[in-house]
Amino acid sequence: MTKIVQLLFIVLLAACGSTPAPRLPQALEQAQNADKDARRALRVGDLVRAQHDFAKALQLQQSLDDAAGAATAIINLATVSHQLHDEEGALNWLDKILLEKGTIYPVDASIAAAFRKAVILTDLARVADAESTLVVADKLCEKKCTLHSGIDGLRARLLLLNGDAQGALILATALGNADEVGKEEQANALRISAAAEEKLARYTDALLHFQRALELDKALGLGERIGEDLNGMARVTKVLGREQEASVYLRRAELVNQSLHQLLAH
Repeated sequence: MTKIVQLLFIVLLAACGSTPAPRLPQALEQAQNADKDARRALRVGDLVRAQHDFAKALQLQQSLDDAAGAATAIINLATVSHQLHDEEGALNWLDKILLEKGTIYPVDASIAAAFRKAVILTDLARVADAESTLVVADKLCEKKCTLHSGIDGLRARLLLLNGDAQGALILATALGNADEVGKEEQANALRISAAAEEKLARYTDALLHFQRALELDKALGLGERIGEDLNGMARVTKVLGREQEASVYLRRAELVNQSLHQLLAH
């Protein structure tokens, strides 16, 4: 037997005799699998299944005293409830973090919960409640957290809802030009800028902003945002007297929103 063959023989014997990698404790493995299953269901649009699996993950993580994992599951459950148009259910989930008397959950989780609650309240046109909740998120963030761009974007949106179109435009423009802002937040900033320009009767500029937001939202695959962009483009082109173009944008928006509704129903 040559030295090479002997060496290979020894390596094979060592491999055969080595112990397998230790398995995770059962509850921990189940929690991780439930979270993976939920995220997979969320990616394919099976929101009901995602909701079930995130709830299972939450129970397992709470049984392991994993506060960070539990907080993530709670926020994910709120997100799914919001996507299912169960706004009160989403708010109730977020309040499980925000109204907790002790400092059980990580600060990042409290920031995320406050921010998402402010977004939902804004969608519900509960502007005063949204503003007070956003203040909580902003104070915890101190311009250092990963959500600071989102917080600024929502502040611009609230300015617009309060009738301060010029203030909203200034803040949204600054946000859209920031180096660290991601594509989704850039699209949001463009959409707010477009809506502000629309309020200020600068319709040509509004159309350009809506068009740029549409390009980003299509690249990101954000169906609801695509519908918003197209509806905005329909409004401003109609005001500009481009009726045929406006009707095309409106029809495209209708098809997008109908398809989203059908996907959600299934």
